[in-house]
Amino acid sequence: MPKYTFVCQRCGEYDIWKSMNSNLQEDACPECGEVTNRIYKSFRTNQMDSKLYKRINSGMTPKVVKRENLPKSNVKQLNRNQNPMPWTL
Repeated sequence: MPKYTFVCQRCGEYDIWKSMNSNLQEDACPECGEVTNRIYKSFRTNQMDSKLYKRINSGMTPKVVKRENLPKSNVKQLNRNQNPMPWTL
């Protein structure tokens, strides 16, 4: 279950774990019982691993690689003299 943040006019912000099937726009304050509204916050990236942080910030930017720098295939090359499908003779 994901954690959602709601704000109460009397008590302030609080976080709660809710099922995605429940009402995600409103909740009851755990302290006073008043109807609260959900607020949207971005997730915290200041305590993330630096590599993951850079990966998130780079988005979907493709990495440019030259053909010479591609990893070598581990698939065995067939000998051109041999027929790879002997049933097709």
